[in-house]
Order: sequence, then structure tokens, then C-alpha cells
Amino acid sequence: MPVWAKAVVVAICVGLPAWWLVDRHDRIANQDRLAAIASDVAGRQVTVRCPGLLRRIGPDTRAGAVNVDADGASADWTRLSTQTCATLDALAEGRLDGELACAARSTSCGDDVLKVAWAVNTLAHEAFHMRGYLDEGVTECYAMQTLASTARRLGATPEQARNLAVLYAQSSPELKPVQYNAPGCADEGPLDLRPDDPLWP
Repeated sequence: MPVWAKAVVVAICVGLPAWWLVDRHDRIANQDRLAAIASDVAGRQVTVRCPGLLRRIGPDTRAGAVNVDADGASADWTRLSTQTCATLDALAEGRLDGELACAARSTSCGDDVLKVAWAVNTLAHEAFHMRGYLDEGVTECYAMQTLASTARRLGATPEQARNLAVLYAQSSPELKPVQYNAPGCADEGPLDLRPDDPLWP
């Protein structure tokens, strides 16, 4: 066998397992970080699952999901999509400086910043499902009000987190299915988690 062919074989045999191990380590660290935040929101110990290498090959159409059994009890774990996990990982590791810089200045940023807001909201949304809220509108309303604090847990500054929440609240209603927009989800409304706080969400 030529030397170059041996080098290719060695690179494959050593490189691929090493790449898999690094990817797995990063994924587990991200899952653990997200699970700690989700557990605080859910009020109990829950886990977060991000797709491994093989699951990333197939279609990935749902940002997040929580299973519910026949008795209406939610599972103690959620599965997030590849994009949601990657965005939250990048946020926590400080790789979204450009997006966050815009978020600190304005609530009129582009789709790249809106994608960050959606990812953070997805984590909070699924955590509220694991807390026991099954109605999508109520769950979404509570998640939206928790978006800023969740973003701060992931490394955003107070200004960045606040504007991410406002951006999401302003832009998401027309993009979501109607069942995700609950009546009473407004400042001083029946679903306001902080009725004495003038800030919304």
C-alpha cells in the first residue's frame, strides 16, 4: 500500500473518532447547561437532549418537543432541534457578539437576531411544558415572559436580554399558529407573571 494511502487510512481511523469525541463532549456540556436552566423554570429536575451526529442527518422540523403520556403528564425531558441547540450553545459560548451587539442597541434587528430570540424562547417554552402546562397559548405566554431571564442565564447582558424579549414579543405573534397566542397574554392581563412590573414582556 502506498504511503499516501496509509496516511489516509490512519487519518480516517484516528480523525473520525477524535472528531466524534469532541462533538459528543460539546453536545453533553451544552445539554447539561441547558438542563440546569430548564430545571429552574420547570421547578423540578429535567433533562435536555440535543441531536447527535446521526440524528442531524434526518429532517429537523420542530424547534423543541416534550412528550405527554395518556394521563396528561409531561415527560421530564425535552428534545431540541439541531438549530436550537447550536444557537443556544453559540450564545452561551460567546460566539454571537454581532447579534447581541445589535440586540443591545435596538429591537429592530434582522432575522439572525430573531433566530436567537426564538431559540431562547424555545428552551423556556419546553421547560414550562415540563412544569405541567399543556395549553400552548399559556405555555408560550409564560415562556415569552421568561425569555429575558433565560437569555441572561446564557450570557446576554440585561439590555441584550430585554431587547431579545421585546423583539420576540413584537414579531412572533403573526409567525406562530393561532393556538400559541393566548387571550389575556398582555401587560396586567390574567397571564401576566409580574403584574406589578411595568415592563413587558
